[in-house]
Amino acid sequence: MTFDLARLPATVEAPVLIVSTVAGRGMYTLAEALRERFDSSDVVGHVAIESCLPANGVRQDLDRYKLISNTMPSLLYLVHKVPIFYYRKYLRESLTDWSDLRALKTLVETLNPRTVLCVSHRPAFWVSTLKKRERMTFKLWGVLGEYGNTLGWRYIFWDEMDGFLSPLDRNELTYPFPAPLKFLHIDLPARQAFYQVADRAGDPRALLLVCGYWGQGPIVKVVRSILAEEPNLRVAIVCGENSAAVARARLAFGSYSNVEVHGVVESLLPFVARCGCIVTKPGISTLLEAHVARRKIFLLKGMPVAEDNNGRYALRHFDAEWFTPENFRRWRRLLSVS
Repeated sequence: MTFDLARLPATVEAPVLIVSTVAGRGMYTLAEALRERFDSSDVVGHVAIESCLPANGVRQDLDRYKLISNTMPSLLYLVHKVPIFYYRKYLRESLTDWSDLRALKTLVETLNPRTVLCVSHRPAFWVSTLKKRERMTFKLWGVLGEYGNTLGWRYIFWDEMDGFLSPLDRNELTYPFPAPLKFLHIDLPARQAFYQVADRAGDPRALLLVCGYWGQGPIVKVVRSILAEEPNLRVAIVCGENSAAVARARLAFGSYSNVEVHGVVESLLPFVARCGCIVTKPGISTLLEAHVARRKIFLLKGMPVAEDNNGRYALRHFDAEWFTPENFRRWRRLLSVS
């Protein structure tokens, strides 16, 4: 049975500190969606774990992951399948106080939450390490922010965990849940504003292409194939912080009056509200926002493992399709018939 997130504020002890990650930004956005389920007075803050880690922690959790995903994404299959990458960190923090967690400790002591809600295994690892090391008494909850049984969640300090929110059933996961842990099966949420545009159909002549906050994907190639099918479609391209992708897209489409190119945007909401179709890699926040807004989703190949899992789930449950010129053409024909 799926747990209604409207009951979450009554289920966890307030005040609540939410800790997420900026590794790809999807988890940070998901955490903001969860934050909206609480009254503002119940939440003492939302921080990215990277802001509280020493430089060596940021290098291994964020910088190295970003480098691999941008330059050698196939290596992520190895990272997500071979335990040594996570187990080494787990063993190191089990045996020593190797990482300097004073900034994280100061934050928790200053805000004094009764519950810390960790969105993604990255913050869950560091916060469970802190709780174990310092014998802190706050309740610690984790949130599985993807549709797969991912390896990273196996290597946190589970004896410090009190609850877990998951879009997958408990029997689909192989994590060493302690017996007292409270497990809740949830539907992952999007931010409220995206639900509010669901009853307003987007313009079928407008399309959004987005490839995550890091702007990964064959952006120019895909847009060219779309315009080859329908040259007059209005296309918005969001490349995130990938300045090189922004430059390439502007070079390719700068003379097109019906194509606009953006880098970092505050929210996808204005684009989602006006478009009838979203072409995206299977990043969790974009998938959820497109789905709850009831926009047609076409998928591009994403990052190995996590986004593979998300993509398979979206194909089964979100009426998504892989983007190919043939699939896009068929969808456009169905629109013209209806």
